[in-house]
Amino acid sequence: MDYWQNLRAAYGQDTLILTGASAAIIRDDKILLVRNKDYGQWQTPGGLQEIGESIQQTLEREIKEELNLEMKATRLISLYSHPQWTAAYPNGDRIQPLNLLFLMEGDISTLSIQESEICEARFFAPEDIPQDTLGFAQQQVIDWVQYRGEVIFR
Repeated sequence: MDYWQNLRAAYGQDTLILTGASAAIIRDDKILLVRNKDYGQWQTPGGLQEIGESIQQTLEREIKEELNLEMKATRLISLYSHPQWTAAYPNGDRIQPLNLLFLMEGDISTLSIQESEICEARFFAPEDIPQDTLGFAQQQVIDWVQYRGEVIFR
């Protein structure tokens, strides 16, 4: 059982603070978004940290599992911790994330999706982000565009 599942079993549907990471995977000035099967909206790829991992290892593992890509988290773009990012899942679970958005580097030629979690992956120009993109991910795209070397805190 994953760490977050252990917490959920102990605390029920109470709001949990969970640490996770998201990836800014860029090709030709476009960012990769994935459509999550759980709620059908677009988001940046990533996932939750497990015990024994650094946050960079978390993201690199998730990118390998979800997208079959060997990539490295190279630069921290932004950090999200404000309660406004609290998310509710279809089953009623709620999390307040502590999420870090990293710029990823590596070969993207082997991109293939893990169909148990993701139903689609596409690159989008910032001005073409779909309307059904999670608000959190919309902010991440804005932050990637505005990033100038200083970490953005939200």
